[in-house]
Amino acid sequence: MVINISARHFKAWPELTEIVTATANKFLKYADGITRTEIVLDDDNGKIVEFTVYIQDHVINAKDSSDLFDKSIHGASNKIISQLKKVREKQSNHRNAEHRP
Repeated sequence: MVINISARHFKAWPELTEIVTATANKFLKYADGITRTEIVLDDDNGKIVEFTVYIQDHVINAKDSSDLFDKSIHGASNKIISQLKKVREKQSNHRNAEHRP
């Protein structure tokens, strides 16, 4: 999986990039076939984190903002994980429906 991190209106410090990279790598256990994850960190009006995850035929996007980057990362990653679970559930239901008589 390719991970692209971009910081807007500030220079991201190494610890922050390590945290978001580790968070993005956790997405792999919720979905197979993630090809790319783009992360945008914004420090303009609050601490904003946006994840965009590319899976085979889907693009999943989540954004969260708060007064701390840790809270924003946690909120946005929970939204992505929820969406990844929905995609996986729909795919498994579709596969099971094909094998029913």
